[in-house]
Amino acid sequence: MTARPLGSRGNGPRLGVDGATPFLALGLWWPADGRVARADARVDRRAAAEIVARVDAFLANHGVTADDLTGIGVGVGPGSYTGARVAVAWASGMARALGIPLVGGDTLAARAAAWLAPDADGEVAVEARRGEAWVQAWHRPRVGAPDPVGPRRIERVDALSFDARASLACAPDAAVHAQRVGRSDAEPPRVRYPPTASP
Repeated sequence: MTARPLGSRGNGPRLGVDGATPFLALGLWWPADGRVARADARVDRRAAAEIVARVDAFLANHGVTADDLTGIGVGVGPGSYTGARVAVAWASGMARALGIPLVGGDTLAARAAAWLAPDADGEVAVEARRGEAWVQAWHRPRVGAPDPVGPRRIERVDALSFDARASLACAPDAAVHAQRVGRSDAEPPRVRYPPTASP
């Protein structure tokens, strides 16, 4: 099934989902008025068991049904391969069933949006394997999504800067992924699983 065009329903809510960290992060964005809703829960390795019920409850809490959705944005990593794969598989199935667009988004960017204050710079990290983390410096403007201001690298968690280590306790802002639907620079919805520094 091909995705129906955004068209007249394009101002309906768009859903964002990110499972590439220990959190399952959800976001809704209404393009017509810029309204945003967010929720997250620490699920660790239980994303597959919890994603359906948590998304259903989140949508219901905001008076939205799946048929109201006009697009889905999903975090593709870096981070937990299993968690990202669960979210991407769920989002792919839902988007296909509803005939709506699906795009991927950067999990580090979503965490930077949640962690950094507006008009601030800082390092943000996302968990990798074997005590390592992906880390990158970001600038969050007053309006819009964060921009990377440094290269992405992998470091041991115990060697991270204080800010980067503290950001690991913050759930990504999945609304950032919802806001990428329809953008020409949106990523494909494929899990990003770069190798870690360890052999």
